[in-house]
Parts: sequence; C-alpha cells; structure tokens
Amino acid sequence: MFEQIKNHVVVQRARRDFSEFLSSIKNNVNRDLFEASSDFWAYHLGGLSALVAMDMILSLLLRPSFIWDYQFFSLAVWVSGFSLATLIFRSHYKRAHWDTQPQVPVLIKCVGCAVFFSVPITLLLVTINIIFLDDVQRFFQLHNPSASGFEVLIEFSVRNLFITSFHLLCWMTLYMSVTSRRQTKEIEIANLRLQNSLREAELSSLSNQLNPHFLFNALNNIRFMIQEDANNAEVMLMSLSHVLRYSLDSSKQSKVTFEREVEISQKYIDLVQIQFEERLTFSMDVPTEFMQCTVPPMALQMLLENAVKHGIENIAEGGEISVSAKFKNNVLSLTVCNDLSANHQHKNSESGIGLLNIEQRLDLLYGNLASLETNTLNGRHCAILNIPQQPLDDDREPPQGTQKTNENPLKEK
Repeated sequence: MFEQIKNHVVVQRARRDFSEFLSSIKNNVNRDLFEASSDFWAYHLGGLSALVAMDMILSLLLRPSFIWDYQFFSLAVWVSGFSLATLIFRSHYKRAHWDTQPQVPVLIKCVGCAVFFSVPITLLLVTINIIFLDDVQRFFQLHNPSASGFEVLIEFSVRNLFITSFHLLCWMTLYMSVTSRRQTKEIEIANLRLQNSLREAELSSLSNQLNPHFLFNALNNIRFMIQEDANNAEVMLMSLSHVLRYSLDSSKQSKVTFEREVEISQKYIDLVQIQFEERLTFSMDVPTEFMQCTVPPMALQMLLENAVKHGIENIAEGGEISVSAKFKNNVLSLTVCNDLSANHQHKNSESGIGLLNIEQRLDLLYGNLASLETNTLNGRHCAILNIPQQPLDDDREPPQGTQKTNENPLKEK
C-alpha cells in the first residue's frame, strides 16, 4: 500500500517539485535575492511596517509590561524570517515561471510553501519562547492559571504556525495578484503598440497606393498633350512633379492642413485644365478660416480626380466641378460635385480605388466619427467628406453669398 502511494504519479511529481524547490532555495540565497524594483520594496516594507506598528500598539495597550521584552524580540525575529521567506518565494516564483501555470496548482503550491516556511520561523520563535519561558508562562496563566510550561509551548507553537502560514499565504496571494495584473497591463500595452504599428503600416500602404494610381492617369494625359501642345505638356509635367512630391511626402504623415491640401489640389486642377481647356469649369467655395483644419493627405485631390475621370471625361461638351465646405458641430464637411453625362449610369464600383482608399483611411484614422457619402441628383454626382476636428472658437457656416467664378481661384498669381 505504502509503495503504491510512493510510486503514484502525483506523489512522484510532488517529490520532484519539492526537490526543485529546495534546490531553488539554495540558489536564491545570494545577493540576487534582494534585487527588486523600488515599487516592490515600497509596498513590501510599507506593509510590514504597518503590521509591526499595529502589533506594537496592541502590545503596549493590552499586554503587561513584563512581556514587552519578549514581545519585541520575538517580533524582530518573526519579521526577519517572514521577509526572508517572502523574498525566497518571490525569486522561486519568477525562476520557476509559476505565472504561466494553471491557477489551482499554483495556489496549492503556495499553501505548501506557506506551511514549509512557517515551520523554521515557528521553531525560532519556540527557541525564544524557551528563553523567556517564565514570562511567557506567567502571561498565559493570566487566562489559564493551570497551564503548564509544556502546554504553553504546544499552544504557542500551533498558534504561531497557523498565524505565520496565514500571513505568508496572504502575502503570496497578494504578490501573485499584483504581478498578474501588471503582466496583464504590459500585455495590453504591447498589444496596443502592435495595433498602432499595424495601423501605421496599413495607413502607409494606403497612402502609397495613391502614387501609382494618380501617376498612371496623369502620365496618360501628358502623353496625349505632347502630340498637341509641347509647351503645355511641359507645364503639366511641372505641375505633376509638385503633386508627386506632395504625394510622396504625405505618405509619411496621417493628416495635413486643409490649406496644404487645397494648394496641391490647385496643381492638379492646373494640370487637367490644360488638357480639357474650356470643357472644364471649376469653382471653390471655402472660407479661409477653415484652412487650418486637418484632413487626410490627398483626400481632396482624390475626390477631384474621381470627379474628372468619372464625370467630365465622359461629357463631350464638358462640365463643372465645384468644391464647397462647411463647419458644424466640430465636423468639417467637404463637398465635391461634378456634372454627369446624360446617359450616365452610376455604379458602386465605378469610383474604383480612389473613394475606397479614402474610406479605408477614414476608418483607420477616425473610426465611425468620419464618413464619405455619395449621391446623384439632377445630373450631378456629389461626394461629401465629413472629418471631425478639434473644437474651434464657435460653429461657423460658410459666408453666405460667397462669389463663385468660372476661373480657378487657386491659381498662383
């Protein structure tokens, strides 16, 4: 029967764990045992100080003066043994990676450790008890006059073994809880950093999509223009270089000022107006006080490009593209409208990568706080870009009656 219990898998595992624990104690009793963060020492020493202060106050108030010497001396020994036991447990806990093991087995191991460390601490206290046996027995006889010295030692040993085990188990449980919480927070921070890295990488990927998309359309236009007007083709190349430089620079940042976006959109309109000449009429109704708002880079340019490609290009006699903006409830709303051909049939997939790219970037930057809406009414297609902003001094609507012109108001003078 005894051999079966001895050879049982659980017993063998417990013996192996206990042997590793004893080996860990030998390895831990060195200078590394006391290496800990300032936070650990602050909490550890603060808790012990509070416990010692409470015990001393109770001794001074409730216990007779003849027992004070024994009480203070035994308390100093108990605190020393308790601190050493907790430091050894802490070091073994980290070395054995108990934080990665199931909670129930770890809790059982903690109970065993608490009892294991309580035994030598209790033996030390019993030794002190024997030295001060007369004072201790006199103190016990105040409550039990017939208590003998042996009974006093037994009662003292059992009581201190239980109290020490209880305090050690409380300390271990608290330490594991704090450690687990800190590790959880560190994992959450690491996950947030990873999500931010992935978000930045995705934004960079989306921004980089703009370069080949726009470049393909612009070079196509210049190729046709070279055969018709070499001088204007050169001007188009200069405008294209500004737009591409901006596109490359903007891929390194998630937001730019609306003023900068308007400036580069001017270069794009200059470029396409050379190709379309009188077929393209452009107007903009944007108050200057909105220029310091922030928008995703290339957003306005992509909306204009979409309006040209899917609107003006398909109308033989040409048409109008208009841009307007308003600010309300800390949201900047940009509206880009273009004329459509008489036989135009709108399809959701028609806008291709341009509007889809903007929608994906809005989702990454603002979540559900931003939106891109499209509608077609009375032969005109409108794209409405809603971008949340930091609060301005007051909610302002665009000035009424802002003059619209058929000339490009963005051209450099």
